[in-house]
Amino acid sequence: MNQEKIGKFILDLRKQNKMTQKELADKLNVTAQAVSKWENGRGIPDIEILQKISTEFNVNIESILNGEKNKKKMPIKYILIILLVIILLGVAIYLLLNSSDYNFTDIKSTSNNFNVNGVAAYSSDKNSIYISKIEYLDGDEEEKYVGMECTLYESHDNLEEKVSQCGSLKEEKQTPKTLSELLKETEFKVENFSCTSKNIKNSNLYISINVLDTEGKITTYKVPLVLTGSCN
Repeated sequence: MNQEKIGKFILDLRKQNKMTQKELADKLNVTAQAVSKWENGRGIPDIEILQKISTEFNVNIESILNGEKNKKKMPIKYILIILLVIILLGVAIYLLLNSSDYNFTDIKSTSNNFNVNGVAAYSSDKNSIYISKIEYLDGDEEEKYVGMECTLYESHDNLEEKVSQCGSLKEEKQTPKTLSELLKETEFKVENFSCTSKNIKNSNLYISINVLDTEGKITTYKVPLVLTGSCN
């Protein structure tokens, strides 16, 4: 995570739009000192402020975290490299200006059928989860579905607690898609995760994927997750 590069990118965006630090600070509801801190590479905006900057300057969050606008029509191998870098830099989304120092850990899956990329951020008083990619590894799939529901669970003491959910199993008038196509539209952002474990890295997390086919049949996939390694 290159804070100086991110800061310079924010500085360039501000100057290109002929704004002072005070004017930008007022639009973001922060202090001019906070803007100065970012632009000098001494901090990174939190996820809420990053979203405001993205909207204000019409750039995506990945471009801000990467320190440059995404290029078009890049070879697929470079796109994959950039995606991996963005995932690692995604930890910056959970930095808060006035909170305790955060630690970070990668989120992966032990499943042979799914690849998961994400980041968990945690401190003494707050936990956050960001899962940006869920990939189905069966490249020869032919089954098409008209609905999908993804749910992030934490399991403890034989109990399951729903953490976050996206998608719906309600059949809609849309072109049926493969599981891979549906998963491309799926991500989880959990800013306040109340885990049962004292250390989020010990949490027993998994994703439940329910898909509805054209005949009304529901198929369920369970994707176990592990929190391992460090992004610091």
